[in-house]
Amino acid sequence: MLIAAVIDEKETILPIVEGTILRIFDTETSRAEDFPNPAVQLKTGRRGATLQFAEEKGATTFVAPPNTFCELSYKAAQEDKVEFIHIPSDTAFPNFKQSFLNGEIKVQAFLPDKEILPS
Repeated sequence: MLIAAVIDEKETILPIVEGTILRIFDTETSRAEDFPNPAVQLKTGRRGATLQFAEEKGATTFVAPPNTFCELSYKAAQEDKVEFIHIPSDTAFPNFKQSFLNGEIKVQAFLPDKEILPS
């Protein structure tokens, strides 16, 4: 499985529009590849652009701290059958990775409504 997460230089997982790095993590090899976050360069359509780029790289799952998706990007993700890993704010990527590989974090089809921002 390929999992997308937006992170900062300290490897903290952030909502799509806040981090400068889009990390694609391969759960089968435990390898990660980093890309510049497309949202950084845009004024509109930021979440959708990052989601689309992650999907183009093969990601089928997106790590989602609170406020990662707005209504439009969340709807697009659901239409594309993207799954989600809901995590608390300020989660470090190494901690997430270890918890996921240990089976402590689950993939889900939906996010809590309160976590989705208005478009």
